[in-house]
Parts: sequence; structure tokens; C-alpha cells
Amino acid sequence: MTRLLRFSYPIFFALLTASCATIVGGSRYNAAILVNGRPSSSIYYNGLMVGHGSASVKIKRRDAHKVTMVVKEDGCADQTFAYHSRILRGWAIVGTIVTFTTSEYIPIGLAIDLIDGAVWKPDVAEIGITKHNYKNYQYTLNYTGCSTQSGSGGPTTVDDRLVDVVYLKNGSIIRGTIIEQDPATQVKIQTRDGSVFVYKVSEIEKITRE
Repeated sequence: MTRLLRFSYPIFFALLTASCATIVGGSRYNAAILVNGRPSSSIYYNGLMVGHGSASVKIKRRDAHKVTMVVKEDGCADQTFAYHSRILRGWAIVGTIVTFTTSEYIPIGLAIDLIDGAVWKPDVAEIGITKHNYKNYQYTLNYTGCSTQSGSGGPTTVDDRLVDVVYLKNGSIIRGTIIEQDPATQVKIQTRDGSVFVYKVSEIEKITRE
């Protein structure tokens, strides 16, 4: 029995070291969620409220392309933010493959990385996602379900000083209120005159509030 255990330890260690992506970064990543300018809004992830204004959750790497968050605020419309893209962690995969010539267990290690999803990461090309490091990402949600209060106890009105601004790659600039936003596909913005414009994400340079 003792001899079997002694024999098993090197194999177990080899399998672990072979799984580079799993060791460096793990099968989940930390997602810091921030609702831009709305500290009292409620954030829902997987149907559960995870915070007000900001939150932190762990997301499976293999599910990075199936992330949906909902922002709610009393008296305002709910807004859903969906992310539909993920990309491979190139360096983590290379780290596993490079050691292929030094260990017969590397194919198993690579299989482990693929099975637990450690080879994936969020796609920072999607609007609102920024990378801090290999383990931590931020999701900035531009919630537009509420207009701005004109004053304490006063009626709810649109604040003339702050509007959504969409900068297009063709040089056009559109100002108004974003009424629908899917970071993976399109953005719908309504201008002051009531006109509604829809733009593909591929057409957009950036979105700000000014």
C-alpha cells in the first residue's frame, strides 16, 4: 500500500503541473460589476441579487459567453446586459503544450484544461468588459432605465446636463438616451426629438455619458 502511494504522488503531481490553464487562473474568474452612476440600483446575476451599485461574483470560464446581468431600480425599467463571446487563453494553452516534450502526462493535463473550461476567458472586445489581470475582469453596466431626479422631492425629469453619447467609427456622434443595449449585437438610442436609432456594435467606437 505504501509503495502504491509513493508511486501515485509523482503521477498526481505531473497531472497537476500539466494542467497549466487550470493552475494559472483556475476554472473560474472574478467579475467585478459596476453600475455606472447608479449606486442604489440592484444587480441580479443568475436570478439572485448580488449587490447594489456594485458587486463581485465568480463566473465559470467556460460560461464566459453566456453571462447575463439584470439591473433594477424602484420605479424604473429593468435593463438586461447579455454577453455572448469568449476567447481562448492563448498563453495558458501554450504553457501546457510547451511542456509536452517533458512529460507523458501533458495530453491528460490539456484534456483537464478543456474539460473544466480553464482555457477560456471573457472577450474584452465586448462593450463594458475590461481586464485587470488573468483572474480579474470588470463589467461596467451603463444603466439607462431611470431618468435623473431634478431635485429632492421633485418630479423625475431628464437631466439636461447628462446624456448618453454614441461615437460611431464613421465619425458621427449621436446624443440621447440609450433605451436598449446588448453588448454583443446592437445599441438602440433615442434622441431628444423622439427619433430612435439602432447601431451594430461593430459600428460603434465608444459609448460615454456626457
